[in-house]
Amino acid sequence: MSAATPDPEHGRPGPLRLLLIDDSPDVFITLCAMLSPSRRPGRLRDYKVDHVMRVADGLAAMREGQYDCYLVDHHVGAESGLELVRSVRAAGILAPIVMLTGSHMIDSKAAEAGANDFLIKGGFDVATFERTVRYALGNADSVRRLADLNATLEEQVDERTRQYVETNTRLLEQIAAREQAESALLRTERLQALGRMTGSVAHDFNNILTALFGSLEILRSRLHAQWGESPEPRLARPLENAIEASRLGERMVEGLLAFARQQPVAPTLLDVDAVIRETEQLLRLTLGSGVRLRLALAGDLAPVRVDRDQLERALLNLASNARDAMEGRRGSELAITTGPARRPAGANREHPGWLRIMVADNGPGMSREALDHAFEPFFSTKAPGHGTGLGLAQVYGFALQSGGIATIDSAAGSGRPGDSAAGSGRPGDSAAGNGRPGDSAAGNGRPGGVSVVLTLPAVSPSGDAPKIVSAADIPAG
Repeated sequence: MSAATPDPEHGRPGPLRLLLIDDSPDVFITLCAMLSPSRRPGRLRDYKVDHVMRVADGLAAMREGQYDCYLVDHHVGAESGLELVRSVRAAGILAPIVMLTGSHMIDSKAAEAGANDFLIKGGFDVATFERTVRYALGNADSVRRLADLNATLEEQVDERTRQYVETNTRLLEQIAAREQAESALLRTERLQALGRMTGSVAHDFNNILTALFGSLEILRSRLHAQWGESPEPRLARPLENAIEASRLGERMVEGLLAFARQQPVAPTLLDVDAVIRETEQLLRLTLGSGVRLRLALAGDLAPVRVDRDQLERALLNLASNARDAMEGRRGSELAITTGPARRPAGANREHPGWLRIMVADNGPGMSREALDHAFEPFFSTKAPGHGTGLGLAQVYGFALQSGGIATIDSAAGSGRPGDSAAGSGRPGDSAAGNGRPGDSAAGNGRPGGVSVVLTLPAVSPSGDAPKIVSAADIPAG
């Protein structure tokens, strides 16, 4: 509520606008007479008093803010002045209000209703009236200031709360990202340590197998030299079993060397899509009639320089794992998708581009604990005697030896199929974003499934091959 307008002609504030809300004309006449200029020769300010006899008219004037102060009778006809004050305060109107009462009994009720002060009819003079009005004006102004301050404080509290929530959210995101990075680093360090140990063991085991296999071949030659083409079965059968076991050991050594990135490679310039199409028939034979193979090849991808045999073996290993995981499930499907990829974090910036090969099934998926160990040699979720646990280890070794990364994820492990983030070949690496929008475990939106993504570097314009990574290239610790 604004103060009375200054009166420049007399050098004092303009008249204070008062509204009397009372059903008695006599009170209005008495008040006007008491405040008339002739009765107040030494006055400091004048008053302009208006009068309404209905609560509704007074309420309308208060809502429009037409007056500087309102004088409200305790009873306005059959209506209650106290209820008028309560409704005004409930509406958020903070105009100065002085209650007019017939006794002191109403003062506490007036204060509770929201009046700023009160006057007893017939019991006040001009000085008492002016003092009461001044107090009501000052009290109302204090109430308004306090209300503004509370509103400002509430806004500040809301803003501080919003800032706290945003800061807390960012902090939680940073903590989650740091935990993920630390987990990826520990996983990578564990795989690096296993790679160094596996490479050393594989070489020693290979030397033993070489001596064993050579000795068995000598025995076979001597057995045939003595018995001809039909040696004694009691001697020949155990010998052949030993030779076959040695060959199985050789294949296991090859898997260990592949994981340790120490297997001899013969990289050639390859069109990934063409290799997959040429391997399609073999993949279908591996999957069997119970699993549908779906290819979604991008076409026009940049070539890569990798070992073709290892690439085909990686695809067959993934197909074999998927077939075993989906055995007996209706609607089993394996999807192989290719496309361009973003450069993995920490990867060589010299490569002109990257591409991805995603192999995804819609099987039961893997747990998060299994995903954390999926690339480790001899780790397997299959029953004992069903697999060596080297398939994914070979895939992992092939990807790193080719200058790329391998990632694996599962709906059962993360809750969303197709986002490859777990089991990364490097700390902080993620294939998320390498896949196309909408890629699911098998591209059909069904729950569950495992997706493995190979992210490989494209060949540079000069045709140079990417650096081949070996165990010796990995820093200790």
